[in-house]
Amino acid sequence: MKFEFNHSYKQVLNELAQVFQKNNFELFLVGGTLRDALLGVESKDIDLATNATPNVIERLIEHTKATGKQFGTITALIPYKNQDIPMQITTYRHDGYYSDKRHPDDVVFEHSIDVDVKRRDFTVNALAYDILNDKLLDFVGGSSDLANKILRVVGNPMQRFQEDSLRLFRCCRFLAQLEFSCEQNTWDALCSLASHIPLPSKERITSEVLGILKAKKASRGILALCHSGLAQRIFPGLSDQSDTAILRCDDYDVDLRLAYLLKDLDVTQCFESLCLSNHDKHWIKALIKHDFDREKALFKKTDLALSGQEIMDLGFQGKYIGMVQQCCYDYVLNDLSNNTKEILKAFIKTLKLTA
Repeated sequence: MKFEFNHSYKQVLNELAQVFQKNNFELFLVGGTLRDALLGVESKDIDLATNATPNVIERLIEHTKATGKQFGTITALIPYKNQDIPMQITTYRHDGYYSDKRHPDDVVFEHSIDVDVKRRDFTVNALAYDILNDKLLDFVGGSSDLANKILRVVGNPMQRFQEDSLRLFRCCRFLAQLEFSCEQNTWDALCSLASHIPLPSKERITSEVLGILKAKKASRGILALCHSGLAQRIFPGLSDQSDTAILRCDDYDVDLRLAYLLKDLDVTQCFESLCLSNHDKHWIKALIKHDFDREKALFKKTDLALSGQEIMDLGFQGKYIGMVQQCCYDYVLNDLSNNTKEILKAFIKTLKLTA
């Protein structure tokens, strides 16, 4: 696969790499930024790898944040067009045992980029770009997998998935976002572990699910969740839906897709698997109730053309004010064009309520 790194930050990265080189250290571009560049997509996230330790990184760069220093990661704030661009720089490492199935218990810093990339999740995320020499380094066959649109775990898939259970969800997300097919051994391992592996946090699951739903072909990721068995653990009953029904998810706007998927399920139960705000939960329930009509889902009693005071002026008092408001609200939701003062006043006259 031909590689051309045409990124708006290319000059900035070149200058940063020169700083490391002058101090006898390497700096490589890695991760999703590189994968996307090979696919012709510019990514805003910048991940870099180096043989400099975190303490050295902090000395070489003026403005930094120790965002993950215990794992070797320092966020560098690099000036660019009157703003600071965050770039994550991580020391080469290999990971220890993952007792919590999410984070390594310890990390060991390494001296070689080829060791570092082999700890990564998927081959397409395990490439490295030598910035100063404009050279792509591939130790795990990631270039070939990108060219053939295949998602493959680096190394033993059972081991890599068991190290970090979030990788199962990331696999489903990448299948949707990249529109790749899953390598058979990777898929078999995913299906084998899906029913019983300890799940990652609700926050991380939510992030991956929302990432799937934002993809152009979201259905590919949702079907992967369903067919592997992961969906049954977070959205009980979704796997019982037909593939055809799941495919229709792509026909909906992104903000409607989760509501569409949950419409025939126990929504409250599904919410227990996710980390959503009360606002988002209300929004999803409202969309389902109003058959995905945004205007109706957003409509509130305070949006009625007649205020509580105006209803009082019509002679209603006490509890009757609220009763009239509720009747008007239900009436307008049947047809939003009914939300005018004249129409509502005429409607109120038909109510069998004692003012």
